[in-house]
Amino acid sequence: MTREQISDFCVTALANILRISRDRVDLSTKFNRLGLDSAMLVYFMMELEEKLDLELSTDDFYDHPTVEGLSRYLANKRAIRSAA
Repeated sequence: MTREQISDFCVTALANILRISRDRVDLSTKFNRLGLDSAMLVYFMMELEEKLDLELSTDDFYDHPTVEGLSRYLANKRAIRSAA
């Protein structure tokens, strides 16, 4: 899965979780500014883990607090795992 595909999945998942339209999810806006609370974050994390077959922690979301940053991080993490 490419960074763009991961980003697209993140936007769709966030729009569903936040009950907003996809076009309101800005790639460079921090998750908490979008309205994501801690319970929503855990749900978002579980969706990503299932979709990407990766193990994530809440620290990953605090270290990469935007769709743009998180999708880049997750694409790199998948690439490293695939290379191993």
